[in-house]
Amino acid sequence: MATVRPFRALRYAASSDLAPLLAPPYDVINAAEQAALYDRDPQNVIRLEYGTTSSADTPADNRYTRANATLDAWLADGTLALEDAPAFYPHTQRYTWSGEARARSGFFAAVRLRPFEAGEILPHERTLTGPKADRLQLMRACQASFSPVFGLFDGAHTELPALLARARAGAPVAAAQGHGFDETLWRSSDPGLNAAISAALSTRQLLIADGHHRYETLLAMRDELCARYPDAPETAGFHYAMLLLVDLHDPGLLVLPTHRLLLLTPEMTAAFCRVAGLAFSMEQVAVAHPDQVPALLATYRDQHAFLWYTEGRYTLLTSPRGYRNGLPVLDVQALQERLTDPLFALDPDGQASVEANIRYTVHPADAVARVDRGEVDAAIFLNPTPVADVFTLAGAGIRLPQKSTYFYPKVPTGLTMLSLRPDVEVG
Repeated sequence: MATVRPFRALRYAASSDLAPLLAPPYDVINAAEQAALYDRDPQNVIRLEYGTTSSADTPADNRYTRANATLDAWLADGTLALEDAPAFYPHTQRYTWSGEARARSGFFAAVRLRPFEAGEILPHERTLTGPKADRLQLMRACQASFSPVFGLFDGAHTELPALLARARAGAPVAAAQGHGFDETLWRSSDPGLNAAISAALSTRQLLIADGHHRYETLLAMRDELCARYPDAPETAGFHYAMLLLVDLHDPGLLVLPTHRLLLLTPEMTAAFCRVAGLAFSMEQVAVAHPDQVPALLATYRDQHAFLWYTEGRYTLLTSPRGYRNGLPVLDVQALQERLTDPLFALDPDGQASVEANIRYTVHPADAVARVDRGEVDAAIFLNPTPVADVFTLAGAGIRLPQKSTYFYPKVPTGLTMLSLRPDVEVG
């Protein structure tokens, strides 16, 4: 199964609070947030992970070449340093959701890159080509991976919880508190302990929770570097992906639903009741405030249940849960197969698609506001997707629709980074 190894991380050398230097993953950063991160600190990782663009950019001077120049400068002046020996990096992320203080624990590791069909590392969502092209250009320029993939493992009936508690027992090597971050990072360099962690995971499959685009890009980068450096050892960094690995049973693991915002043609809007009525029972319901949506849907978790919102009205759609070939049919599958795909098929120009016609949000109030402002035509609210079911379907080779899960909070960029140079080996 999965090959999980310690690695020599690229890390900020600063021993003080790292919060001003970290950034969220690039794919959740808008233009205003990008500018704010640039202004926060001249050494913020945004300059590596998601640099600005300009109308004056050229093939020789662009966000990718500037990221490489910044990386070289920071390595030369000691802002960043490549650690001398391989290690695992245990990590705890504290956060608040719905007024409750929570903590999610995992560890950063190097995981051997394997194609999905090998069954060692499982995807659960489909991906788009655009983000992968962008990430590949950055990796080509810098020969480094700055942002981790977020992965899950099933630690039940293993020694992993106890082993990882030992790895987290010493003094932290870094912390970040502020600017929306509350992170603690440890370094586990004990060869015996690390070998035991690797051995325990060698019997486990890993599920990509977040970062499918990054993982697929790393596979493409590996193939390019294998061709360029045919004599590089099997332990060269480019054979690996950096993952933050979290136990499926960690009490701080939180999955939110990703609600759909639809752009509809008049034909689709007019046909909604007819299309929905073929697959669901429909009922108008009163919702005083969007914040009540999650609790209302939670009462129907034993069914497929959705709330459709448009023109100030909520419609509850329900149908019995079922199985297909012995596997559960999840809400996101039922929604796409029975509602959105049939609606899009009614587009007279044939241009409607998930990518062009659906937006996403995890906040019901945001969804309602965008419908009311006329930015989109309708919203569809869902229950969270159960992680255990995602693991089951992924193990059977089934990929879910895009944005089927939203793991909260996102893993920050900048705590650890992975060099993809052929002369930098993992442990």
